[in-house]
Amino acid sequence: MSEKPLSPDQFVVLIARHERRVRSFIVSLAAASADAVDEVVQATYLVAWQKLHTFTYVEATPDEELVRWMCTIARFELMSYSRRYGSSRVSFDDRLIEQIAAVHAETSDFLESRHQALRGCLEKLPQRQREMLGQRYWRGLSVQQLAAGRGQDVNAVYTALSRIRKGLERCIRVSLRQEGYPQ
Repeated sequence: MSEKPLSPDQFVVLIARHERRVRSFIVSLAAASADAVDEVVQATYLVAWQKLHTFTYVEATPDEELVRWMCTIARFELMSYSRRYGSSRVSFDDRLIEQIAAVHAETSDFLESRHQALRGCLEKLPQRQREMLGQRYWRGLSVQQLAAGRGQDVNAVYTALSRIRKGLERCIRVSLRQEGYPQ
């Protein structure tokens, strides 16, 4: 297999596609404020852009190799940020960051597969259940607000949400099993 370079246009598309994975990697390491995470994310993208000419990939698509490369850059940017601002803004020392990064690298494919399975399972839900989840978790309504808005008893809403979550978990397990992940 030969190494292939990545064009700036490809880089921009892939960054947009995998931003959530890179950000979640940084969040898992930083345990810091949103401002600190944003600053490390921005620094990571800047360094990656400046070093884009050094990135090559050998797999059929550059996605996974680029995510690993970006996470490596993020790890160093986080350690640099930690040294610059001290432990008051970033909670972990360099050695712990290295250990967490290793665990994240081992589990990121599984987590991404789980996220994709969740997305697929959400799409399979009836519209009314999707709306209920959206109101509860994305709009942040309390169960009491949700019950009042739907004209239902609070306990009925708790029960419905519990059933939906259990159904989603079953659906995710089936999807992951179909992809070859052990249970």
